Amino acid sequence: MDAHHDHAPEAPCPPTCPAWAQGALELFALQRRYGEMLDACRLAPAIECLIVAPGAPGVEVPEYLHEEELVRVNVVVGRDTPEVLLDEWGVRCNLTFRGRRFDCAFPWPSVLAGILRPPERKRPRFGVIQGGKKD
Repeated sequence: MDAHHDHAPEAPCPPTCPAWAQGALELFALQRRYGEMLDACRLAPAIECLIVAPGAPGVEVPEYLHEEELVRVNVVVGRDTPEVLLDEWGVRCNLTFRGRRFDCAFPWPSVLAGILRPPERKRPRFGVIQGGKKD
């Protein structure tokens, strides 16, 4: 099921948007809003994966991936990645490919989409339920 953004295309895409987790990076990439891509990745508790164009300038991946049009990389810290470094330039991390570790780099223009883990929504511990007769 594809969620739809509940805002205008040029408006910010907050984590409360139904499409934020799976659509924010793609929306920002299409509009070249790289600063907002950085903000979204920093706001997410985890970056599940990124879809990158390995042939784009500045991308560092194993040589055999350069022939691919698009590559999905899983970058969840603690699963395979010790850390993910994010800055205005892009994303840097160390990943495993075919059993070997590789220092990867993805400038923002090479990131075409991705899946972010949404921040936890705090739920009130107690709520008030209205009831009874109204005067």
